[in-house]
Amino acid sequence: MKASMKPLKVLLFSLLLTLCPDLLAQIQLSPLFTDHMVLQQESSVPVWGQAKPGASISVKPSWSAVAETTRADAEGRWSVMLMTPDGSFRKRTIKISAESPRPRKSVDTLTINDVLIGEVWLCSGQSNMQMPMESWQAVRINQEDIASSGQYPNLRLLQVSRATGMSERDRFTADFGGWQPSSPETVRNFSAIAWYFGRKLQEQLKVPVGLIHSSWGGTIIEAWMSTGAIRQFPECAEQLAEVQSLSEDANEREKTYWGEMMKLMQQSRDEDEGLKAHWEKPALDDSGWTDIVLPKMVQELWPGVNGVYWFRKEIYVPASWAGQDLTLSLGPIDDFDETFWNGVPVGRDSVWNVPRTYTIPASEVKPGKAVIAIRNTDDHGNGGLYGDGAQMYVQGPDGQKISLATTWRVKLSVSFEYIPRNTAREPNLPTVLYNGMVKPLSPYRIAGVIWYQGESNAGKAARYRDQMPTMIRDWRRTWGYDFPFYITQIANHHAVQPEPAESSWAELREAQSLTALHMSGVEQACIIDLGEADDVHPVRKQEAGERLARLALAHQYGRFGLVADGPRMCGYEFLGDGRISVIFTDVANGLCTRSSGSYVKARYGKAALSPDAPKAVADRIRQAEDGVLTGFEVAGPDGVWHWAEAEIVSVKKPNPRTQEVIVSCPEVKDPVAVRYAWADNPVCNLYNSEGLPAWPFRTDGSR
Repeated sequence: MKASMKPLKVLLFSLLLTLCPDLLAQIQLSPLFTDHMVLQQESSVPVWGQAKPGASISVKPSWSAVAETTRADAEGRWSVMLMTPDGSFRKRTIKISAESPRPRKSVDTLTINDVLIGEVWLCSGQSNMQMPMESWQAVRINQEDIASSGQYPNLRLLQVSRATGMSERDRFTADFGGWQPSSPETVRNFSAIAWYFGRKLQEQLKVPVGLIHSSWGGTIIEAWMSTGAIRQFPECAEQLAEVQSLSEDANEREKTYWGEMMKLMQQSRDEDEGLKAHWEKPALDDSGWTDIVLPKMVQELWPGVNGVYWFRKEIYVPASWAGQDLTLSLGPIDDFDETFWNGVPVGRDSVWNVPRTYTIPASEVKPGKAVIAIRNTDDHGNGGLYGDGAQMYVQGPDGQKISLATTWRVKLSVSFEYIPRNTAREPNLPTVLYNGMVKPLSPYRIAGVIWYQGESNAGKAARYRDQMPTMIRDWRRTWGYDFPFYITQIANHHAVQPEPAESSWAELREAQSLTALHMSGVEQACIIDLGEADDVHPVRKQEAGERLARLALAHQYGRFGLVADGPRMCGYEFLGDGRISVIFTDVANGLCTRSSGSYVKARYGKAALSPDAPKAVADRIRQAEDGVLTGFEVAGPDGVWHWAEAEIVSVKKPNPRTQEVIVSCPEVKDPVAVRYAWADNPVCNLYNSEGLPAWPFRTDGSR
């Protein structure tokens, strides 16, 4: 009888362990510690995790004859330090055991396989760091590299899932669960600039490279800073207090947001004069409304105003269409719409980027005049009908179309004074990305950081001058050592201006340059030539990633013969005859000019190269592409800026590492200041012999 009960007891005990997992030591590890991971070479690296409180922990790496041991604290946390050998492509293992304390002793063991020792880099920022190898516009040029990415299996990728935190977190989640070898499947959605950076490092250093990618498009630098760092900026105090008052439970924050939104939507209906007066009816007299040529964002007429807008358009229906279904296509509408045909509702949607296509039922189709009315609720940002004009039409059963990309009437009915924010999904709050996507990564040993962010802070460059170095010091404090930090200066973007003008993007670049010039271990990759006029997400991420890799190779890995920096202004002198001598360092074998070649249309934009472009714009682009040194401007005592002529002169003795450019302007006899590449999208072409562009600068700003 007892013998027959034994299997049953074993089964019950196994079931008990399954239902009561706290009986085991239960090792829990961060996604930083998974198969395929990379550890920083020749370093003391931390390995940490969770287990049952009081459990004895043993961590045995395959490259060591002895295990490191410790005991989990009262909250189950434990950590050990491992010494790593030189980097190599040899696959290692780490065996971790946890023995639970009495009275029920049990041992939980796991092994991390395919561990490599090499160089580990954290890659962070906003959308230009996030931009993946495949998707968006990058699909045009990265396909061959995606296909061949499996040739770099020792280039390892860790994708941090996007998450916000109202307070500092210890844990995070990772796409794919943890580290993955480079392959077409894993590379497609991985940061393009990070992958190209890592590939270049691995090719040159001949060791494995691990890339931890943690970025979020459209984010401000304040979101990436800790509470202690943000408190240095009093203007952020109100938002910081809001963050600290919010629940950590994202579901609860989501529920609160939608509750507030429902109240706002109901309030907007209660206050909407258009609903009360039936502005959807065909007989309404809209002659007093404002004309608007669609597609267009309504904020071009009402800057910064969110609320309820009504659009109306009168068309004439051919007799041959009468009594038949019609297709009404409006393109995307930001954010919500309720659409009417002759006062009858025919469709509604609430997704801001989804093109609207509605069917007008045959029973409502009569020949002659018809009125389309749209009630558009814009709850944040820009609003209105904003797609391609070709998407806007009424199509009949014969395939013929009536274009709606023409003049409509529009009227603002409700203006929102307060708009709820979805803090469950909103990344642009102080500290929330540091809490959720940076702090949980520490203290994993890294070689350094590459950073591409700043577009979302353009317009607040004066504050960014202090925020950028504050954030770098903040992250270094978090990790406990001063790792290298390499900044990607924001690229050129927007339309080319015909005359010199002030530029918020140029000021932001200056703030980045000042950080690189004044902080130890901080360098900057200038990509003033890689941007695109019409797209804030330029596709040339390979060049950007490789320029960052050059910085690391030259400044960190001892490749002292490698020129990594573009020319930088290191001095200037007013010569007294209307000319200015500007001295550049980092000239390599000499300064030169370069054309944009086939990239010129993307760089400066279709409008700048069209027959209708302003002559001043067309002439300057043509000169730059023909090799005439372009991009300088000077001002006299009146403060008015003028385009300047510039000439590269011979290498200046006795320092062959510098070179002189002479700048002058016939309209300015007594110059007091000089600028180079000072615009959102400057026409500029000064390079060193290594093909690296000169940094933008001005002499009239505080340095």
